[in-house]
Formats: sequence, structure tokens, C-alpha cells
Amino acid sequence: MKRVFLALFVLSVCAGCGNEGQFSLKKSFSKDFTHTGCAQSQKLKAGPDDEELSLLTLEYKDGNLLVTRTNARVNCSVKEYGLLCDVSVDGNVIHYKVYEKDGHSANCVCVVEKISSVVTGLRTGEEYTFDYFCSHAYVPFTFTFDEELYLVKEEASISPLQ
Repeated sequence: MKRVFLALFVLSVCAGCGNEGQFSLKKSFSKDFTHTGCAQSQKLKAGPDDEELSLLTLEYKDGNLLVTRTNARVNCSVKEYGLLCDVSVDGNVIHYKVYEKDGHSANCVCVVEKISSVVTGLRTGEEYTFDYFCSHAYVPFTFTFDEELYLVKEEASISPLQ
């Protein structure tokens, strides 16, 4: 009887597999993560920049949350190792982190003109706390997820270093 149950379980798991992706027991809340990569110019870490502002934008789009970060300053090591995006939703708290993949840090920063991803599985009309990973710490702020949502925050205004 145990073997029959095990066989049925394995078949049901395989039935969840398809051409669109692999079956996963863990629900994914993020998709379509993209970034433009480092711009051509690089600067040493020392000193403030007079470049364009780094902005974080949250937007309601097709029933999902479009998260866009523009003019992000990151370590130049992303040229070799790349960027990752981790998103989890715990009740009404969205933990959102974009970071450099493991590797050796370089003594320079570069600007990534655009980083974006789509967060899925949110309920329209609900209030959420966006726990944003910024400058090596999580910084939470709250918003209501509805069709009117278009929130732009200057990254300096949500930085924990302020």
C-alpha cells in the first residue's frame, strides 16, 4: 500500500512538471528579473557622486507589482559575477533584496541604469509593508496595492544610513 501511495505521489509531482518550468513546492513571488548591467563608466568608491538620483518605483501593472530601481550604484564586481533578486512574501510583508552575487569586491562602483522585477500573488486593496534591502540593511515602508499605485521614492530618502 505504501508503494502505491508513493507511486501516486511521484506521478502527481511529475504531472506538475511542464515545458513552462520546473515543479516547485515553494511558491515564487518574483519573476521577470532583469537589469541593464554596469554602465561603461566606473568610479572609485571614495567621495559623493553628482550623478542622477537613484530611484525606487513601485507600480501596479496587470494585477502584479512592478518594482523598478533606476541608477543603482553597485560594486563593479557585478560585471563578472552578476546580480541576484530574492523576494519573499510573509503575510503582508514583502521582503525584497537585490544584491551582487558572491565574488571578490572591486574598489569601484558602477551605475546600473535599470533593475526590474515583477512581484506576484498580492491582493488588490491590501496594505503591504515593502521591506527593501538598501545599503546593506532592510528598510520597511508601507503602501496600498491597488490600480492607482505608482510610488516613486528617492533611494536616499529610504536609506538606513540617513
